[in-house]
Amino acid sequence: DHLSAVTCVAWSSEIGIGGTNTIAGARKHGGGIFFSSGRDSVINTWLISEEEVKEIDGPKRKKKKASKDDNGQQRQVSTKVSYRRIRTLPVYEQVESMVLLSRKFRPASETKDQQETLDKKDVVLATCGTKGNVRLWKATPGDKDGGIQNVISDLSPLAVQNDDEAFGEENGGYTSLHLTSLSTTHLSPMLVAVDAEHNMTFLRMQWTSDGATTLGFVTDRAIVGHNGEILDLSVIPQLGNSENIDKHTVAIATNSSQVRIFGLGEAKEDEIGENTRNHSALSPRGMLDGHTAIVLSIDASPCGRYLATASKDKTMRLWHIPSQKCVAVATGHTEAIGSVAMSKKVGCYDVGGKAAENGAGAFVVTASKDRTLKVWPLPGSAMLNRWADGKDGESNALNARLSARAHEKDINIVSVAPNDALIATGSQDKQVKLWRSTDLALHGTLKGHKRGVWDCQFSSHDRVIATASGDRTLKLWNIGDCSCVRTFQGHMAGVLRVRFLGTGLQLVSSGSDGLIKLWTIRTNECESTMDGHDDKIWALDLSPCGTALFSGGADSKIAVWRDTTKERDNAVREAEEQNIFMEQKLSNHLRHKQYEKALEIALELDKPYQVLKVLTQIVEKDTKNSRGIETLQKHVVKWSPDRLKQMLKYCREWNTRARNSHIAMLVVKAVVTSIPAAKLASKYEGVPEILAGIAPYAERHFDRLDRMVGDSYLLDFTLFSMGSLHGSNNEGYNEWAERSKYVLPPKEAEGKIQIGGSLIVGGKKNKGHDSDSSDDDIVTIGESDSEASGDES
Repeated sequence: DHLSAVTCVAWSSEIGIGGTNTIAGARKHGGGIFFSSGRDSVINTWLISEEEVKEIDGPKRKKKKASKDDNGQQRQVSTKVSYRRIRTLPVYEQVESMVLLSRKFRPASETKDQQETLDKKDVVLATCGTKGNVRLWKATPGDKDGGIQNVISDLSPLAVQNDDEAFGEENGGYTSLHLTSLSTTHLSPMLVAVDAEHNMTFLRMQWTSDGATTLGFVTDRAIVGHNGEILDLSVIPQLGNSENIDKHTVAIATNSSQVRIFGLGEAKEDEIGENTRNHSALSPRGMLDGHTAIVLSIDASPCGRYLATASKDKTMRLWHIPSQKCVAVATGHTEAIGSVAMSKKVGCYDVGGKAAENGAGAFVVTASKDRTLKVWPLPGSAMLNRWADGKDGESNALNARLSARAHEKDINIVSVAPNDALIATGSQDKQVKLWRSTDLALHGTLKGHKRGVWDCQFSSHDRVIATASGDRTLKLWNIGDCSCVRTFQGHMAGVLRVRFLGTGLQLVSSGSDGLIKLWTIRTNECESTMDGHDDKIWALDLSPCGTALFSGGADSKIAVWRDTTKERDNAVREAEEQNIFMEQKLSNHLRHKQYEKALEIALELDKPYQVLKVLTQIVEKDTKNSRGIETLQKHVVKWSPDRLKQMLKYCREWNTRARNSHIAMLVVKAVVTSIPAAKLASKYEGVPEILAGIAPYAERHFDRLDRMVGDSYLLDFTLFSMGSLHGSNNEGYNEWAERSKYVLPPKEAEGKIQIGGSLIVGGKKNKGHDSDSSDDDIVTIGESDSEASGDES
């Protein structure tokens, strides 16, 4: 029943009524309803019904259900589904998308008035189309037994998107509408409207105020679609509104004849999970359409009311930002205008009349590929506002007051000094020229770059100007004598844009290598490099408050960078304060001999030497109390995997020195006796590798202990023999030998006992043994020597 193409259908099975039966006695089946819409600007409501059709003496075929009537004749029963249009609503726009909202997508009705506005049983429909507005419609279910027309009421308007937030008909309208059950910022479901420019707007439906009976849409965020190559951008200042310091508006020139305006909303916190993080997103605010060719350059006035755009169509247009209307057009160049700049003094924009025509007011400077520079005076804000209101006609022309041939090659950039006294132009002829704005007389020429100059910017704090060139360098020049003060090198490709930061002590630059670099002028060094683009960065601008940096390039990305210097300084300061507090706490615990608490604090502060001192005290205390390694085992069980790895790394370092090895071995023993080996190998990543690094030094230390124990046996035997010189009773020695324990069990070889590999007891002294033999030779003590000495005595 539609007169043009049907674009969308929405089904609902919650409402239904059986259709009229063709034969008496047929059963009714509920089938529900559905809505259809198309480009004929209407929404149709359809009723789905099922009917049982009884055919008597039908054709011979496989029967689904057969029975006999009262006369005994054979009859066939089948089910027929029918669709009947019961309602038609004209919406006066081509509907491109339509969705049916379930109850979870609707706000709760808390008062009686709100329940009358939106009841749980109501059917809610969302539509969007060529007019660029998202609309809500509702229909109330009726009595199913009251006839077809009473099944559901007509659709009535419930809510409509605000005109300020809607995409609009002039921009192409919306193309589709979707439901999302979980957004990236809120746990409540939302509507997602996609417009003709591939932007996605997230809408949430809610009551306009507490206790209100009207519904409205709230734009939660917007995802900007594909922009094409971004050629230039300019941040529009917002003066006199301190509440919107974190809200920015930016105009962007893409690879098209239209200029897009986006807004950066205030940061919000994610509500998903325990970890919250701030985020902000660009949302479309409008479009400036008037040029007939690609827009190459844009610049905003310092008062935030006007925007100048230059295009390949050889014209410059002046726009009134609040109304987004073109108030004036400047024509006079013979080729494409590659750069445009507006005067920087805010008060000059209010100057009008003859004073403005003579150069005392605000002006716009344009530079073209015809190698000329032109100055266009503005008639003042009063006249421009009248033009914006349309009181003096639609077409208003600007006249050039000054014009000069500036360079021998294409002009890439034009810039105006903060006091409007000088104008700088950069060209492919490798030169930057300074001109007086009053008469376009040449003030000076800056020579030193080896390739074309892409950008030049005046400092608002000093009489210097920064230039960016294709020779991969930035240069800082003194305006007074036109001498080069600094040269900054670091980009891997040509430098395309340069800006002074708020204090004038730092520079930020972007290049063809897709990198943004931050430079300190005093030290001539690069402080930071930011990588956020995949291609050339053609556009770069700072917000007037200095809290945000916008960049755009050939990769179609718009990146917003936030200044985190203050946050980092605060974080460092807080970390230092916390460190001082923890160190004082550690000292207090050590002073009061609370070694177990001191151990955890030392580990948290990551101080290996303090940890070693605390462990030494704990081991000595447990040794005196005969507790073994109970304290260490108690701590090991409480440690997290990261803490355990940290301690084992300490042990690996301590184990390389003999005097600290016993503490390291006790800690390792506490670990392997408290945690099963299978768990250490599987659940603790990196622990097997650390233990493998401890093993070689541990074996070396055990060998050293074996040699020490062996040497101690020789000393004990010597002292014992010195005490038994007057007797031959060896019972005491035998008892001492039985009580002694070896680190490694002794070995017997050829009737001799080898202890630690360096001492043999029970053998004979080697004959011919030199008195000057080294200490490493094996010393043997035999009975023959002792007997011989006895005979001689």
